Order: sequence, then C-alpha cells, then structure tokens
Amino acid sequence: METSIKVAPQMPSTFKEFTGHNSPLDENCAAQLQFVHPLKQSEKNYALHRQNLNFQMLRNREGLAAPLKLTMELKSVSKVGHLPFLPSNNVARDVLTGQDELISFGDLFNNEEHCEYIRQPHAVMEKQLGMF
Repeated sequence: METSIKVAPQMPSTFKEFTGHNSPLDENCAAQLQFVHPLKQSEKNYALHRQNLNFQMLRNREGLAAPLKLTMELKSVSKVGHLPFLPSNNVARDVLTGQDELISFGDLFNNEEHCEYIRQPHAVMEKQLGMF
C-alpha cells in the first residue's frame, strides 16, 4: 500500500500571545489606555518642524532678512484681534503660512473650535474687563 503524504495536524504545547510593536508592556487597563503611539508627538509638532525647516532653507538661500521678516509678520498678524465675543479665524496668518491652500481634517469635519457661534456681547465684555 501507498503511504500517505498528508501531514497530521499538531497543536503546539504553548501558545504565544501576539506582542506587536504597539502593544503596551503592562497588562493593566490603565497602562493600555495611557499608551501613546511613538508617532503621536512627531505628528503633533509636524507644522512647527516644517516651518523651522522652511525658514532654515530660506535663510541659507536668501540670507537672514527673509525669515526674520516673515517671523515678524507672523507675530504681528497673530496679535491682531477682534472683540472677544466675535470668532476669529486669522485668515492673514493662514495666508502667510500657506494653510489657506490646504484642505484639512478640520475643514471637512468642522470641530467645535471652528464652528460659528454667537455669544452675548455684553456678558463677554463684562467678563473680559472684570466688571461682573
């Protein structure tokens, strides 16, 4: 008779749990909830790193005056404000940084901070001036 070439299935004696690259080392629930992905900090500071890199390239190409001028313009535009009860989206800053040409997550899924809202002007001004 012919011998079978099928391999009999075997169960391993111990199972190893998957320990992936983003699983926490601690087994308790609090440690799993507090676990932060390694790229989170990098993504949080992406815009700042990109701006610094662009300023360094601009300085190497055109000298110190160009990034200094842009930095002063950004600082002065950031100080321009409205009355505290009016929402401000700071379009001038977005134009200087190039954010006006991008469609971002906040544009699509309108966060609370980007929503239009109307507050009572008198109450806001009294709180701002410390009159209440």
